[in-house]
Amino acid sequence: MIVMMRTIKYIFSLTAAVLSCWSCADLDLSTKGVFDENVLLNSDYGVQKYFTGLYNDLPIEDFNYAGCGNISDEIGYSSYNGKGYHPGNIWQGVKYSPAMISLEGFSRGYWNISGAFGYWPYQNIRSINNFMEKFPAYKDNFSEETYLSYMAEARFLRAYYYYGMVKRFGGVPIIDKVQDPTADPETLKVPRSTEYDCWKFIYEDLRYAMEHMSDDRNQIYRANRYAAAALMSETMLYAGSVAKYNHYVGISGQATSKGYMGMPSSAAAEFFQYAYDACKFISDAGYTLHRGADKVKAYKEVFLGNNAGTEDIFVKTYDPKQNNADFKMGLSHAWDDSVLPLGEGLAQQSGVRLHGVWELLKLYQIPAVTDEEGKPVRFDRMADFWDNDEMEARCKANFLFDGMVEAASGTTIDIQAGIFTSFPGLAADAISDPNVDNDYTLKYRLRSESHGASRKVGSKADGTIVLDYSDSDAEVVNKYGVVKVSGVHGCPFNTQDENRSRSGILINKYVDDKGTVATRRLFGCSQSWKVFRYGEILMNWAEAAYELGLEKSDPALMREAIDHVNEIRERAGARPYVMVDSPKDVGSGMYDYPLDENLQFIRDERKRELCFENQSDWDMRRWRVLHSIHNNYITTMFYGYYVLDEGKYIFLNEVNALNDRRTTYQKRYYYEDIPSSEIAKNDKLIHNDGY
Repeated sequence: MIVMMRTIKYIFSLTAAVLSCWSCADLDLSTKGVFDENVLLNSDYGVQKYFTGLYNDLPIEDFNYAGCGNISDEIGYSSYNGKGYHPGNIWQGVKYSPAMISLEGFSRGYWNISGAFGYWPYQNIRSINNFMEKFPAYKDNFSEETYLSYMAEARFLRAYYYYGMVKRFGGVPIIDKVQDPTADPETLKVPRSTEYDCWKFIYEDLRYAMEHMSDDRNQIYRANRYAAAALMSETMLYAGSVAKYNHYVGISGQATSKGYMGMPSSAAAEFFQYAYDACKFISDAGYTLHRGADKVKAYKEVFLGNNAGTEDIFVKTYDPKQNNADFKMGLSHAWDDSVLPLGEGLAQQSGVRLHGVWELLKLYQIPAVTDEEGKPVRFDRMADFWDNDEMEARCKANFLFDGMVEAASGTTIDIQAGIFTSFPGLAADAISDPNVDNDYTLKYRLRSESHGASRKVGSKADGTIVLDYSDSDAEVVNKYGVVKVSGVHGCPFNTQDENRSRSGILINKYVDDKGTVATRRLFGCSQSWKVFRYGEILMNWAEAAYELGLEKSDPALMREAIDHVNEIRERAGARPYVMVDSPKDVGSGMYDYPLDENLQFIRDERKRELCFENQSDWDMRRWRVLHSIHNNYITTMFYGYYVLDEGKYIFLNEVNALNDRRTTYQKRYYYEDIPSSEIAKNDKLIHNDGY
């Protein structure tokens, strides 16, 4: 059943919610108090206090979000509650990282790509419905504009909660009125609505919110009408994709036949139009991309600066100062400690729980690492890979490569993977089975089993160095002298050696450029999470415009889409994309459906722009491509080596050998199953097909 079978008195304790510090700076609320409904709903202060707890529990996939189960108290999300500090923080959300599923990153934690954790927030929806039913009695205490704005804000919150469910389950029960817990239990059993009706329910709530919420663009810590429009663009783009692509998956059964899973493909244009209109609404309000003459610096500022009124639309804040010794108050995160390696001024406790991978890096505008013959390109320095005009500024901002100086600590990153005594062949010659060296690597390659700049061939001061090649240390020293094998920040090839990079790609996006030893530890970070920003809106707009152009056979819409892409690319310091007038089909060979090369480029640009923002996983789900990509798939690392007999550096793309983590995505995972506990309470609910 949707509600508990008992009388509920509408008294709300907001202490824990305010301690969670969502937007406390903006709302300036007291941290004490248990209030009756007539106190909460008769003043601005009370209404905002009522909403604070609802904001805190929104299904926002932030720094601490864990992509699937085993998080019993917060089912994946990172809000505070009475059970204590969210355990997802322990793994910083990367143990079940969406970055792994979407091939953005690789984690030391194990893989689990089902993405299932039973999100069912009807208690929050009940609180919102209660507000909407009771607040009209207090209407005279507010101006008409304020009253409508609060009602609209409630509908924005309700739409957000439903979005968290519908993209996971498809059709769910639509509850828009407070149920009477004393009524006949059979009347409380609400069946699932169709997926189409659920998306339209979200649309109607957001349309109202766009019309009546505050239009203050500087209000970024509480939602305004532009945050509602941003959510509209994201939700309707998701719905349009499901309508267009879900039938290619081929899952069938009762839930599908009843419309709970999937929608008619004829609905795609309707939802793409809603998304398009929402993006235009935001653009017409005057939002722009944050820019600067130094494109690398400006791109970092997108995520670290306050860009209210320009790029920032809706922002989630953190305050680790409110944590007590047991981490039981406040909301914080440990992003820096989780993506930087251990080292002076860098990570202090965890170190590189999430690494970048080649599958993402190769999408950017970067220098070639192999020539036309397949031989590795030689570089005079490892830093020459990035220290040039060919690599786009956005890539330099998002990642830390060997030779880069980490801003806050001043530390030069050192992630050399090893050495080759000689490299006479093709790059493919050195890319072996992840668990078995081949003749080529056994003959030429030397890699330290441990990290460390002090780990040098022939140097025994730090203990015996175990190398995975057949010659003796002495022979190498006699021929080449004492040389460095691996960098102090990586790359180790012993599964017991943690805290350094297992890839030659360290993540720099969102890393605090003013971080300190005190903040770069578990629960010490306070960077804000950009829930909605104009960069995402442009990507939503581009995709919606192109998809709509295809639906309407309108080339003008397709050209408009490329204009939005190039606005993003100009800020990124990348070359503009030239639209192909007669695009070839690049999808049939990769997916279960045709896809033209312009639309594939738009999807790739979205991944470049929104990486590590917990978007790509859901994008690949709504495009229904995960089962095609994750078919006994294993990720690829990016390793830099020194070639001794040439005095040059090369880069190789090697599969990740750690535990041979191959993945296969089952088609049924595009929809999570309805929780069995809910079906047990409500026999009008049915399982999703495939479960």
